[in-house]
Amino acid sequence: MERLRSMLDGLRSYWENLTERERRLLTGLGGVLAVVIVALPVFLLSRSIGQLEASNEELSSALRLLSRSRGEIAAMRAERTARDARYAMGAPGEQWLPAQAEEQGLSLARVQHQPTRAVDDFTVHTTRASFSNVGLRSPMLLLAELKNSRYPVAIERVHVDHRATGDSYNIEIGVLTYSREGASEPDAGAPAPSRNRNAAGPPAP
Repeated sequence: MERLRSMLDGLRSYWENLTERERRLLTGLGGVLAVVIVALPVFLLSRSIGQLEASNEELSSALRLLSRSRGEIAAMRAERTARDARYAMGAPGEQWLPAQAEEQGLSLARVQHQPTRAVDDFTVHTTRASFSNVGLRSPMLLLAELKNSRYPVAIERVHVDHRATGDSYNIEIGVLTYSREGASEPDAGAPAPSRNRNAAGPPAP
């Protein structure tokens, strides 16, 4: 207690010995210090709240983006699953394309099986087939059936030659079928399985 009283007496004596100008200066500095003491916590708190609000907005944006992308992600997963299922079927046999053409009432004028080639982990089988003097409807239906096959199939090319009059065309198509290491290989005369029209396609040739 005595020590506190001694300190106060010392401060009082120091104050009384100051000039009027020095007293005004110290009073101003004290006011500034008081404002800083009061305002600094408020500023730091406001800044923290602002940063927190910005972080919350970024998180909300990320969640909204994820929600919008959920359908696309699910579709991509479903497509990958369907594609893997197609590759698991392996490439169809050599009699598959003629059988598909026959289902559409078409007779092949020529069928050519080219040498297989390796692309990454896949073996690509190329078949060229031609039809002579046919209408457009049946070949178009055939192409649609090939595209929607459960086998991993891609249409490489379609060449249409219209030399005669009317609905009579010479058509040549190139069909790629794929097999992957470990996939099953059906017999040459094995019938085509039922078609899945939502199946994903093979990689581009």
